Amino acid sequence: MKKIGVCIALLLLPSFLVFGVIATYSTYPLKLESYNSIYVNKYGGTGTNHYQNMMAMHMGRFTIDTQGQTIRSFALLSNISNEFVFRGPTTWNPNKNDKLGFHGVAILRYGSQLYNSNLNQGNTNPINPTNSPMNGLITIDFFLISHNPDTVFIPERTYTHQSGTVGNFVVSYSTENVDFWNTDFTPVTGADGTPVPQQPYLGSGTVTPDVAVPYEDPTDPVFDFSIVEIQQQLDLDKAYNTAAAYVAKAQVVVTIVQAGNPAGVTLTFSSDSTTDFFVMRHTEEQNLEPIGYKLLFDSTIIEPGDSVDWVGFSNATYTKNIYVTQVQEHAVENLVAGTYSDTITVQLTPKDTL
Repeated sequence: MKKIGVCIALLLLPSFLVFGVIATYSTYPLKLESYNSIYVNKYGGTGTNHYQNMMAMHMGRFTIDTQGQTIRSFALLSNISNEFVFRGPTTWNPNKNDKLGFHGVAILRYGSQLYNSNLNQGNTNPINPTNSPMNGLITIDFFLISHNPDTVFIPERTYTHQSGTVGNFVVSYSTENVDFWNTDFTPVTGADGTPVPQQPYLGSGTVTPDVAVPYEDPTDPVFDFSIVEIQQQLDLDKAYNTAAAYVAKAQVVVTIVQAGNPAGVTLTFSSDSTTDFFVMRHTEEQNLEPIGYKLLFDSTIIEPGDSVDWVGFSNATYTKNIYVTQVQEHAVENLVAGTYSDTITVQLTPKDTL
């Protein structure tokens, strides 16, 4: 009997995913926000409200999928400064520029819990919880948090960076059940095998930030999009004709959505196919007859270049399954044995209105 294996990789723009522990990284325009509002809007009130009544600058978010592995510890590998100094008006001196201190923190979300970590350990910074088994979806947010309460800052004014750097950084993980400081860490990597992200925290990483930071309330929704639970191989016979074989899950973590004004996105699926079917090609002989197929997203049949709306978001995590379907059984019977694969790019575009 001929053996035919199939594999489909789904890629996001601009981040890439591979099998194993995977991550995407999103950066944000720096602005000062009251941490009470960030706590409610970014996390929906989940867990403990760390750093309550402080000001925060959200630098970026890792969205990590362990792809079935169990992880026990994360580490930030970076010479991040112990303190950052900004200058700007305060309620003490509204017409002068006072010094205002900030420090780097990480907030990890796993399930319904939040864990905070002060990033002041030198080149290797533990990200809590340490040596606690985690499996599935994990987010890690990086913030600069003020030493002073939010009542010191003046809305609609700006604050200029004076000192403190972050440089380049790597987020690593461990699967060992040992003490954090004695474990071996593996960097979370992207499709090309290099650590994610492949850029500094912000700007050049040596002057952070390059322009004055405004103090304003959260406004626009934030969508952290990832493809999770990617299947390394498919049961092709489950995708014949109108049947459907599960291949992955699309996930959107939505934050900063105002009550009564739900948000939405459009997903676009594309590949190098020039027909109405996506095509899986033989991995060793690209010129052999390919396997044509379509995708099923929720209840919608997807052809190359198709877009589909996903709406009704509030502040929460949403998932929908992606399937392979409409494989012609009679066409597969005549194929050369081997492994067939395809790569699909998935692009998320926020919708202006519903």
